[in-house]
Amino acid sequence: MEIRHFVTFNKVIETGSFTQAAEHLGYTQSTVTSHIQALEEHLGAPLFDRMGRKIRLTDIGKKLLPYTQEILDTYGKIESITSDGEDMRGELKIAAPESLTVYRLEPILREYRKKFPHVSISLSNATCGDNKRAIFNGSADIAFVMLPQLQDSDLIVHSLLDEPIVLVGSPDCSLNNLDKSYENQKISECLIANEKECSYRTMFEKYLGERGIVPSHTMELWSIEAMKRCVMSGLGMACLPLMTVNDEIKEGRLKIIPCVGGFKQIFSQVAYHKNKWISPALSMFIDITLKHARDWSCAETTC
Repeated sequence: MEIRHFVTFNKVIETGSFTQAAEHLGYTQSTVTSHIQALEEHLGAPLFDRMGRKIRLTDIGKKLLPYTQEILDTYGKIESITSDGEDMRGELKIAAPESLTVYRLEPILREYRKKFPHVSISLSNATCGDNKRAIFNGSADIAFVMLPQLQDSDLIVHSLLDEPIVLVGSPDCSLNNLDKSYENQKISECLIANEKECSYRTMFEKYLGERGIVPSHTMELWSIEAMKRCVMSGLGMACLPLMTVNDEIKEGRLKIIPCVGGFKQIFSQVAYHKNKWISPALSMFIDITLKHARDWSCAETTC
């Protein structure tokens, strides 16, 4: 067995296919297959069940996964022994929701890239639930989420900022608030929402359900920008983090629709597994993130 075989095994799990693993690693698909076969021959058992185009870890594959992550962590430690400052190398895998990627991470990534140009950064966007799972399956070194305060004994969590969630409509929207007079009624407004597992969509749908408020219908869109444009054009209302709509509210292109009772607090947070080896590359990324988060807090309190 060789290190590259474990790298390939890990990449197949991350990407979910031999073909995509080959593309990411710069190998041919036959090379990826031969690496997996080498591991299987050494262990005397298959690592994947192949069902058409889908693959799934066998019981042996599941047992090998944590050892693979330990091996690659140790290899990373060896590789970084002489890495310092601008010479720091390695790979940093980040998972984040679209909202934080677009509205919070750009200055963090810019500063990090400027200081450590030789670190390879991969950034994936998914729901907060998927990002949390990425920490546990090893496909992300660190994840950003927007959720109520995470309470998980297997995670190290840094709470960054309380992120207010608001309901917005166009300036001409007939709905000026959601008070008790709307309880147990169907309203004329369409709910414009993103993916079903989104934390603030789930929170708002629970808010409506508890009060028996039913939107005329729900329109699902693929991005916050698309949602905002539809709301501004008068197609409906949307529940979004305040940071994503601040400019449009100040410019009068959107208005906040107050909701009686308010919403549960949601925080931007950054998390990683408690057993994760903190490489120099990851350590510096955490430091830069926390520094910028303090600036967010200052901006919110005008300090």
